[in-house]
Amino acid sequence: MKVKAILFRKNSPIKTAKEQTELVIEAMAVIISDEILCPNRKHAASLILSHFVPDWREIVEDAAVVVDRGDPLVRRWRKKVLERDNHTCVRCGKKGKVAHHKIPWVISPVHRIDIDNGITLCIDCHADEHKNDSFKNLILSGKR
Repeated sequence: MKVKAILFRKNSPIKTAKEQTELVIEAMAVIISDEILCPNRKHAASLILSHFVPDWREIVEDAAVVVDRGDPLVRRWRKKVLERDNHTCVRCGKKGKVAHHKIPWVISPVHRIDIDNGITLCIDCHADEHKNDSFKNLILSGKR
């Protein structure tokens, strides 16, 4: 990847502390932007931040806007929601393994990794939550 090549080669164009600081600030701006940006741009920004600020996720977690459901911040959000609810469906009390967004993913990019926007559901209750959506059968197909 070009970003890694620029950061890790010996003759990198990024030499001064000021240039590094500017790069980190620009990368942070991309991560916390509420604009829908290209996922590759967010990924590149996360690589830059991981290089210069290894614990950046803890710093920007509340302000970050994610565009990819596979983003590490989304996986972390899911884990926190499930742990908070003790892996128990808040609707029926059965074992829950789905972290559901109360305000849907598509509607509110700003709340995608807000722990207060998540609840734990079992697969049946999650399918019921989406009963009017076209992907209800897809949700139920994951039932084991």
